[in-house]
Amino acid sequence: MADQLRSATALVNQLLSSEETIQNLKANPEETLRKVEAQVTQQLPPPDPKVINFIWLIIVIAFALALVYSVWILGTGVTTELKMGGAYATKSDTMLTVVTTIVGFLAGLLAPSPVGK
Repeated sequence: MADQLRSATALVNQLLSSEETIQNLKANPEETLRKVEAQVTQQLPPPDPKVINFIWLIIVIAFALALVYSVWILGTGVTTELKMGGAYATKSDTMLTVVTTIVGFLAGLLAPSPVGK
């Protein structure tokens, strides 16, 4: 892991690379940092596709489990009638909101990526 290029390390190395950069940093820190930031981000390698796929898999599984758990808990609340008040434990509007939000998120993952254009 030591051979990977880290953004903070690359930024520090770029800033300390020349005396001129250090003087520019003292004189105009914001402009110098913006220039060095642009240079460093171009040097960083893109993330590994396996890592990106694994992260997205975790996200999708988490939201799918949240959907199943929400349907289970809220479904139990919608079908359970409270004895004293004669009302149900959970309103069906709550279940509709939670389920459509999670399904909307999962459907949004199927939309084409704007990065690919």
